Amino acid sequence: MLKKIRDLFELLLNAILPPRTNFAIMQKLDEEAINSLPEASSVEEMDWIHPLFHYKDKRVKAIIWELKYKENTMPLQHIGKLLFEEIFALISDISLFSGKAEFLLIPIPISRERKFERGYNQSEYIAKSVLENDFDRILLYAPQWFQKITDTPVQSHSHTKTERMKNLADCFNADPRVEGKYVILIDDVVTTGSTLLEARKTLLEAGARDVFAFTIAH
Repeated sequence: MLKKIRDLFELLLNAILPPRTNFAIMQKLDEEAINSLPEASSVEEMDWIHPLFHYKDKRVKAIIWELKYKENTMPLQHIGKLLFEEIFALISDISLFSGKAEFLLIPIPISRERKFERGYNQSEYIAKSVLENDFDRILLYAPQWFQKITDTPVQSHSHTKTERMKNLADCFNADPRVEGKYVILIDDVVTTGSTLLEARKTLLEAGARDVFAFTIAH
């Protein structure tokens, strides 16, 4: 009886204040549904980038949209676990050959201007959801060691990869303390890979031993 009343109340509420389409989609995504989302295809000529899901799926788009524009972190409890499992598999392989390897976890930064405008960086939320599963403290969270020093145009407004790379040139700065360390970059979506490519270039030039990236979608 109580459930019927609750369901009726929810129907009435939704009729008066219809939920956002993406929010409504995301509400139905429990752990099982997230685990069954379509896997992403590989990023062309960039095997160091590891996306989880296919962005063209409307449920994946809903997750990204809600996280990026509505600060809705609901699905990250499950997604953070999946990302950590992928990261752990990679660093386990590396550790077999380099027992003293050190691993940094760094979210792709946004500029100070963009963060002031939006109020948050969604990649930081994703990175922190990964850390919640790192019970053995394998990863050192070091967002302060990698900054975006130039407020570049929104990448989705750029039409070609060449244009995107030109916009991003020298927009990042890496702390010298990344030297000799493996860096795991975290972002929400990879499209052409231009942002991650510029980030990787900057980190390698600063002496990082190698750089990998993990994203929710591609």
